[in-house]
Amino acid sequence: MVDVTFIIVNFNTKQLLNSLLSFFESSHFPFSYSIIVVDNNSIDGSRSFLNEKRGIIVVLNDENIGYGRAVNKGLIFADSKYVCILNTDVVLDNDALSGLWRFMEKNSNVGVCSPIVYWPNGRIQGFFFKFNMLFFYSDFLNKIYSKIKKFYLSKAKSAVKVDGVIGAFIFLRRSLIKDNKLFDEDYFFYYEDTDLAHRLKKDNILTMVLPQYKIIHQDGQSSKDKNWRLFYTGRYIYIKKHYGIEHARRV
Repeated sequence: MVDVTFIIVNFNTKQLLNSLLSFFESSHFPFSYSIIVVDNNSIDGSRSFLNEKRGIIVVLNDENIGYGRAVNKGLIFADSKYVCILNTDVVLDNDALSGLWRFMEKNSNVGVCSPIVYWPNGRIQGFFFKFNMLFFYSDFLNKIYSKIKKFYLSKAKSAVKVDGVIGAFIFLRRSLIKDNKLFDEDYFFYYEDTDLAHRLKKDNILTMVLPQYKIIHQDGQSSKDKNWRLFYTGRYIYIKKHYGIEHARRV
C-alpha cells in the first residue's frame, strides 16, 4: 500500500498528459504514491505514448465511457490511504500536494481537501460548491455568492470549509470510497462531481480548502467543444436526484 494514488482520466489530451506525468517524474514528495492513467479510447497518439511509459498503471478502454466511470475503473487498482483525482489540464505544485497530505494526516476529521484553484490568468476559479436550489433559479445570486467566497478565500489564512470541490482536483480519503465506486455512473461527463460533493456533504464529510496552496486549472481542455446536450442531461439528472423531478423540469 502507498500513501496516495493519483488517478488521471485522459481523452485526446496527449500533450497535457505528458506535461502532467513529467511533473511527477521531476518531483519529490514526503509520501509514497502510485499513478493510474485511464484512457477513454483516445485517437491522438495517447495510447501508444502510454504503452511506452513505465512505473504507472495504464487502463485502456475500448470506448469513451465517460469521466465518472473511468475514475471508478481506475479505483479498482488503487491500494492507498488517499486518492487524488486529476484532470490532465491541471498544473500541479509540489508544495501544494505535500501540504495537502500533511494536513490530512493531522486532521482525521477531514474527508476531502483542496488548494485554491486558479485560472491561468491568476484569477480564482469557481472550484467550490454551495448547495442551494435557489442558485439554479437565479444565476445572479449564484454569482454574488461565488464572488464573495472567492474574496474570502483570497484573504484567508487558515483552512476554509466548503460544501464540495470540482472534479478536476479532488484529494480524499480512500476509506470514503465503497466498492470502488466514487462517482455515480448515471452521469457521463457533467455534474458527476457536483453529485459526489452533494452526497459527501449529506454524509457530513468535511471538505476543506487550504488557501496557502494553489494549482492552475486550464478548464475544458479535454472538452473544448462543450456538448450542451450532455451538460443539460447531467444537470437534469442531478437536480432530479437531489431536489426532485418537479424542480428538474422547471429548471
